[in-house]
Amino acid sequence: MFAGMLDVPQPTVQDVLDECPVVEMHDSPDDLYHFLIALYDGLQVPFPRPVMFAHLAAVLRISTKYIVSHLRHQCLARLKSDWPSTLEGWDARENQASSPRGCYSPRQYTAHPILVIELAIEFGLNEILPSAFYDLSRYGPSKIMYGTPGIGSVLSSPGRELAQNYLINFLSLHLETRQPSSGCWYRNSSPPSKAHPCAQAFQQMYIDIFRCIGGVSIGRDADPLFTLSQGMDRLTRPDKSEGERARALICGSCKVELLSDCTKGREAAWALIPEWFGLVEESKEVSNDENRVD
Repeated sequence: MFAGMLDVPQPTVQDVLDECPVVEMHDSPDDLYHFLIALYDGLQVPFPRPVMFAHLAAVLRISTKYIVSHLRHQCLARLKSDWPSTLEGWDARENQASSPRGCYSPRQYTAHPILVIELAIEFGLNEILPSAFYDLSRYGPSKIMYGTPGIGSVLSSPGRELAQNYLINFLSLHLETRQPSSGCWYRNSSPPSKAHPCAQAFQQMYIDIFRCIGGVSIGRDADPLFTLSQGMDRLTRPDKSEGERARALICGSCKVELLSDCTKGREAAWALIPEWFGLVEESKEVSNDENRVD
């Protein structure tokens, strides 16, 4: 593209710089600066990556305009890695942002989702929009507004409320009124006067999860994927935790069945994210009124 600019016949009188002809470009100087660095030195996205998001966006913008395919593909690959389109990719991203002690700091690894949404809309990158909108929906108004001016139109989506409703409905259906499995080890062993151990465990889990629903204390509110994953961990982790009493009560058969339901619930939630944020065609939308979780 750039070579072609100078291959066409040049006027006899033109501006020159260091005896070279000058081509006027109508692009942001900052965008061109970061693009030229990437063109000569390669695209670099060091840690912490959010600091480099503006550079990445600049390179994507100019490489798209001037058809520099290798840089555009590198930018897209980075964005798709940080904002995956699969549940497995999302889990890997979340694990990377969590320390061994459970400290969750996603902004050290990915840019603010508002910035990503704006960039995705600018370039029609619909594949990364669901995970970006889901990430945004987990935060309260103060976190959404922090450092992100001019975003009023993005805040009109009901996705956060739909995600919360999905989680509440799932917990009500699969924990609050859950019955022991058909293969429950205690099905015929509990005296009629005593509470069934597995049913008692389901109730304990339901109470514990609602007590800290959505990970508010660690900045992961309105996050059904995390909450269901956390519930699954409490059934399988060997270490002592507040879910120890529930694990001690629940039998192996009921545990396996509940883990399966939680896995399916997370997969269903991931599939619903485009609908929650209005990212699917109206003719293909499935009503969220019932928030199906079974």
